[in-house]
Amino acid sequence: MIYTDTGKYALRAVMHLAALADIDRPVPANEIAAAENIPPFYLAKVLKDLSNAGILLSVRGRGGGFKLARPPEEISALEVLEAAEDLNRRIEACVLGLDQCTDQAPCALHDYWTTFRDRTLFTLAELTVADLLEELRRKRRLALRETAP
Repeated sequence: MIYTDTGKYALRAVMHLAALADIDRPVPANEIAAAENIPPFYLAKVLKDLSNAGILLSVRGRGGGFKLARPPEEISALEVLEAAEDLNRRIEACVLGLDQCTDQAPCALHDYWTTFRDRTLFTLAELTVADLLEELRRKRRLALRETAP
């Protein structure tokens, strides 16, 4: 994929909070880490970045934790990834690692990568956290049906 573990952890944490959006309490970071199998210290940095970006609300003190700052229908997957990592650096860098790769001096994969990148960014911008959560639930239901006797 074009994003790192940091991006994956950010998406998983936000989706976890979206799944719990109907409860009216902040979810502690250690609860998210345990449920999503994310290293707690790594997750703390990710949650801070998501809070700084306005995706999450951070509640301090006893009974504190994190919750979505907006409804999951208003948060795009791209927004989550951009908050968690330097996505632009990853997608603008030459796929073959060349120092100079531009439209005027392209590498062998430049045109293919540009098309892939643009489609991927468009899709991530259109997909909301609510969409991802709905799709995850649908796939889990299908998996349960396939394993049921």
